[in-house]
Amino acid sequence: MLQGVGIVCGFKPELTYSNKKINSIKLSQGVAVTTDGDLLTLNNTSKVSEELYVSDLKTISIDSKEYTHFKKYDNFKVNYPPFYDENGGQIELWELATVQEATSDFQPVANFSNLEDQYLMLYLESYEKEVKPCRGVDCDNHGIQQIRNLKVLVTNEQGVNYILQKDRIQPHPLFIEDILGSVKQERVILERLIQEKGIETRFSYADLKNMYADVLERNGYGELVFRKIYEISKMFGLPVADHLTFKSVLEECLNLPFGFQYAYDVVKDLTATYSEIIRLLPKTFTKCLPDFASFPKHMMLGKLNSETQLDSSRHQFYNSPVLDDEKAMQKVKTLITRFNQQVQNFKYPNRLEGVEKIGNDQPIEAESAIKITPSQKSEFLGNKAIPLYYRITDDFLKVWDFNKVRTPAFRNNVGYNSGLFSQESYVRKPLGFNIDRASFYNIEGHQGMHFQDAFDQIKKIRDEQQLGFDIMLLSFKELLKNKDLSKAYFNEYIDKYSGLEHKHGVEKGGTFIMVYDHIGRDEVIVADFSLPYICCTPKVKINLSLPDTTICAKAEKIPFTVFPFNGIVTANVDSDLNGGVELVDGLYFFNPASVSQELHNQLISFNVNGKPTDCTITVITEPQVRIVVEKVDIPESDSTSTVVKFKITGEHFMDYQYSWDFLDNGSQVIQNPDSKGFVTHAFNNLSPRKIPNIKVKVIGGGCEQNVSLENWYVETPIIIKGIVFEKGGDCCEGANAAPIAQASASQTTIQLPTDSVMLIGSSSYDSDGTIVSYEWKKITSPSLNANIISPNTADTTVTGLVEGIYKFQLLVKDNNGTTATDEVIITVNKADLIPTLTQTDNTTTGPGGTRQQIFKVGPNVSAGNKFQTGVYSVVLTVVATSSDTPNTIALKMRDLINNTTREQWNQFNSAPTNASGYPPKASASGDLLTISLNYQNQFFGSASIS
Repeated sequence: MLQGVGIVCGFKPELTYSNKKINSIKLSQGVAVTTDGDLLTLNNTSKVSEELYVSDLKTISIDSKEYTHFKKYDNFKVNYPPFYDENGGQIELWELATVQEATSDFQPVANFSNLEDQYLMLYLESYEKEVKPCRGVDCDNHGIQQIRNLKVLVTNEQGVNYILQKDRIQPHPLFIEDILGSVKQERVILERLIQEKGIETRFSYADLKNMYADVLERNGYGELVFRKIYEISKMFGLPVADHLTFKSVLEECLNLPFGFQYAYDVVKDLTATYSEIIRLLPKTFTKCLPDFASFPKHMMLGKLNSETQLDSSRHQFYNSPVLDDEKAMQKVKTLITRFNQQVQNFKYPNRLEGVEKIGNDQPIEAESAIKITPSQKSEFLGNKAIPLYYRITDDFLKVWDFNKVRTPAFRNNVGYNSGLFSQESYVRKPLGFNIDRASFYNIEGHQGMHFQDAFDQIKKIRDEQQLGFDIMLLSFKELLKNKDLSKAYFNEYIDKYSGLEHKHGVEKGGTFIMVYDHIGRDEVIVADFSLPYICCTPKVKINLSLPDTTICAKAEKIPFTVFPFNGIVTANVDSDLNGGVELVDGLYFFNPASVSQELHNQLISFNVNGKPTDCTITVITEPQVRIVVEKVDIPESDSTSTVVKFKITGEHFMDYQYSWDFLDNGSQVIQNPDSKGFVTHAFNNLSPRKIPNIKVKVIGGGCEQNVSLENWYVETPIIIKGIVFEKGGDCCEGANAAPIAQASASQTTIQLPTDSVMLIGSSSYDSDGTIVSYEWKKITSPSLNANIISPNTADTTVTGLVEGIYKFQLLVKDNNGTTATDEVIITVNKADLIPTLTQTDNTTTGPGGTRQQIFKVGPNVSAGNKFQTGVYSVVLTVVATSSDTPNTIALKMRDLINNTTREQWNQFNSAPTNASGYPPKASASGDLLTISLNYQNQFFGSASIS
């Protein structure tokens, strides 16, 4: 009982014939256990007992027994309940016997009419027999005798049906007629469109939708599966979802211009769940507490001439749960529950209304992003990622994968709607972890999107995650002069390449194909398909190159060399950035001046026809280095060499080339700094009275910075350690005190467009005389353009400043010819772009002579320039000229930077009076600026950065 009840093995009947008549029934040896715990086997008498009331010795070491005779059987000694009907009458029963067992009241089985249609059973006839009473002191063998006779009985169809009605164990879903018959969903074959209507026919999304609707309608929207699941569930006492409600949800889905394929998918999923159930049914004969009254003393062996492999009139072995290693029974119950959850939680995307709908019309939030989820090509749904078209609940997750049902791991499923999933990274972002077992990728969230946005997003994910599949776009509209190898005309592609099938994704090494059509004003994805192979752009060698790998942001355009010649070149940059690719008269150029500043000093790569290439380039800005004289070593002894040590600082200073003109004679010498930024040069016979200006060209990627070093020579002072005067002399008599030079500026830091400052030297003084001359000089500068207006006055102005760092020196001389110097450093920062408000249109439309005025924010700037990060405000002032009730005033601000059209709307509900400058009120929505003609409109633009 701990292991089970029923037929363990054997007991297979076989009819033997002679002259086309049955002459025996051969029954193989076997083992069976009744619900009362009796062990049944065939046996023969090996030795007859010599003692009274002692059983004969039996042997079970036999292969089979052959029964040749029969007689009517009467169960009057036992009155076994399963053999009696509701009126107390015994069902038809006949007892079989072998030649050795048959007595005179038996007759040959050849006389049994319609024996092939009869049913066989084992019956352990069990009753008690009184023997003679105990006398005297000897009571041996004088108790109640227990009689056990194993009978082989035959009954008719009416009898077996009556027996089985009382059997609470035998009824099983397997015995339902055709329950194991497989249900296959009809395929949607796209080629039939071309075959039936011709390649010249202009198709639309409606043609695709009708194909899926026709298939679903022909199979009753999965009605057969629902019927079979209902019969199985009834056996296990489980409910089943309503098919009519489900059908109405499918019909709503099929009314949409996209997403209709998901109606086909969910029916396919339900069919897969049914297939899993019937695969497990033969293993679900598990009983924890078998009903005692079902077959306590008998065992049904089935129809004598059964034509079915699984006979409902033959007991199976109903094993104890301890032997159910595969948990088959629990799996079937879980799968039935999953079937119900799939039906109840099916949803379909409806981007036209901005929400997703489910079967009971309850709106839920939709995840609009495209997702690629690793999955498997498996016949078991639990091994796959959960598709987009299911609403995720705890109850749904607990039955999706049976292996995760009884553990917290049920949240470790992966899928599109991941709200209730585990927070583990490998669940939330599965593509970032091991995907060796992933033979398929679910691609979802794209249907209803603009086709180019969907293509770009999928391609970006594919490239970033290095996934092995290709992408194609098919248009219902014929593509004229199409050079994009990732796009094709629907009719031509379907006619040329067969095997397209919708799987809401693509297998590894396949091609994901999206079909788009006009829905309203947009061209959106309406369906998707896949091929199990990369297909089918021509195997053309792709090549792309540029003359340089580094280029200055201010350099001229350089040409691409493209192969194939008509290939389309694109930069691998974010959609809101400019990668510098320009098409001029059919030829592709790289324009560094148009590259977005965010991409400067970064590697930019390129594609040809959507395929990656090895071509890369880096755009660098103009070098911004500083060069100063660190040390001057004057000649010693007989040497004539003056050694000067220069120090170079600045970002990326090691990446540039330095061309020096040490003698200011046009002769250039290339000398680059060491890792610490030092450059050393020796001047021969350098005269302190004739110090040359040193000029340096800093070159990098076509960019050039000119640095000029003037008045760099500082003669090492002579140190007097002591002076010996004649006795009585005065060390300070007649000495002249040097003047004090003080150099400053009106501003030491300015920002362009301000390009001038005042140099101030009037604070210089001489304690024992007067200053007779002033001389201003430029020591270092980022350019040669700086202009000192009056270099020989105490205070002067310097103009023409550009971005960079300047050093100016002031030399003063007193009335005794003694000089002194001082320096001032000026820093010039680059300019911020300030928006302006400019009227761009003025038209008169609408009733009442209303006027619409559109204003543009921002100057006309070249590509690559943008406003500095900040918050900008525009002030609109309306001056009323009458007391009429005003119309609504709204301002439409359009950002035209880099030719983009991001729009921000601000509405002002105004109630101006005759007072000038009445401020409008702002609200959150609006349209164009519309006011009555009898108002004078004054518009002022201002901006602030925060």
